[in-house]
Amino acid sequence: MTESGEKFGKKFDRSGHVIEVVAEAEALDKQRKSARVELVSPAGGTFTIECDEGAYLRGDNTAPPPLSYLTSSIAF
Repeated sequence: MTESGEKFGKKFDRSGHVIEVVAEAEALDKQRKSARVELVSPAGGTFTIECDEGAYLRGDNTAPPPLSYLTSSIAF
């Protein structure tokens, strides 16, 4: 703890934070999908991510399955 008793070095602004993310997704072929993700606030970049499923779900396994994005975001 810091001298002021704060657990973290900075004081947390209790008025809140604005986080805005815009995502547009489209189905491609078979189980493949693509999403364009824009980090609006706080200002960030624009990213394209793709997902696919394995053969057991009639996909081609060309990209991580959607569940892997969810589980890794929790781990981060």
